[in-house]
Amino acid sequence: MSTTKELLMGNALKTLGILAALAAATVAFPRLAAAGPASKPFPAGIVDLPGSISASNPIGPIYSHPWLNVNVAGMRIRTGWKDIETQDGVYNWKLIDDCLALAATSGKFIGLGAIAGIKSPPWLMGADTFTDGSTTLNVATLTSPTASFVAADVGRVIDCDKFPPGTTIISRTGTVATLSAPATATKSGNLTFSILARHPGVPFRVLTAPDSGVMPVPWDPVVLTQWTAFVSALGFSQTGESYLATQQADVDYFNASAVAAGYAATVDFSAGMVAWQAVTKKIIDTYMTAFPTTPPFITVARPFPNNQGGTRALNAIVAWGVAKYPGRFGIMNSQLHATSVPGNLTNAAIYNNWLTQPTGVQFLCSTSTAGNVARLSNSPPWGSDPLLSAYAAMNNSFTAAVNIGCRYVETCEVDVINPAYQTMLATQGAALKSK
Repeated sequence: MSTTKELLMGNALKTLGILAALAAATVAFPRLAAAGPASKPFPAGIVDLPGSISASNPIGPIYSHPWLNVNVAGMRIRTGWKDIETQDGVYNWKLIDDCLALAATSGKFIGLGAIAGIKSPPWLMGADTFTDGSTTLNVATLTSPTASFVAADVGRVIDCDKFPPGTTIISRTGTVATLSAPATATKSGNLTFSILARHPGVPFRVLTAPDSGVMPVPWDPVVLTQWTAFVSALGFSQTGESYLATQQADVDYFNASAVAAGYAATVDFSAGMVAWQAVTKKIIDTYMTAFPTTPPFITVARPFPNNQGGTRALNAIVAWGVAKYPGRFGIMNSQLHATSVPGNLTNAAIYNNWLTQPTGVQFLCSTSTAGNVARLSNSPPWGSDPLLSAYAAMNNSFTAAVNIGCRYVETCEVDVINPAYQTMLATQGAALKSK
């Protein structure tokens, strides 16, 4: 990777990684972080949130996204660990370097969210990967001339974006596997897929519905070693926040796994929450060491449900991070809507620390559909507040972010490019930068 990599930071994502990160490139902000004279400014203003990047969906040329929009202060780039470290120790840095080049050209800052958890690389879980798969929409078969499906593959998990997470092989011939779920699209001859657990690898969990995905056990020592090496080379949780599990079956699995790994429950925390805090602290320390002048952000969310100690564990991590890294421990959440208030759990962590720590928030969703506007309004079926217009839902959400103490707001790209919102973006962006 090029020498620009010191501009990057990682992201606090559901379960394994736990840290989100934003890095300032060339834009100066009125308020500087307190970590020292070489520290980058706190990110501030309107942050555009495009779709995730991957080898099949790179960032593209400068006109593909609103890099040149004067109301946009920065871009939040999201990708998966598996998209960058394609094999053990083999990195596709071009995906990120292309983003950095566009940031330099446009004068924007960028934030990088490198997602582990359900975006962990298949090779970590003992997979063989193939690039010659074929599928048919709504048909539960996967064909490959080279996979050489064997009897031992029955029951193994298939990792492929054309099948639901956790899809398994239920029968096979040498070139055709019958799967537990039908394909979601037709693809002929060049589909990438992986067969997990063909070789020794780290333990992983197929999450229980409505959660979705396959993720390694975060406190497994091999997972920690590999992720630390990745962060050191660049810059991990389930998807995008500090969730670990929401369903009781998964809570039980992770608690049992933590006990087996040597973690013990305390009066306040289950073994899983003890292990989660330990691995979270280790990952945060790794980020802080790898990026000594850039404020990383934890995307706060309960790792376990409230009745399983998730709120207490989250509050303990925030208090630890603020105390250990004053002025550098960034706090954000991804639940902004028009009726967001400071007293909410995740908002309180921002409100109580915004005077000294970097702070931000991400919109719960865009205003692109009537259902999304209802979500942002917290109106039926999502809540009991009055239904707002799309414009008011956006504007009131920005005002709520300012009142909570946020300095930046990650905003869905469909809203950032909406001509009707540009005056609003300019006004609210200025309010955010004034914090």
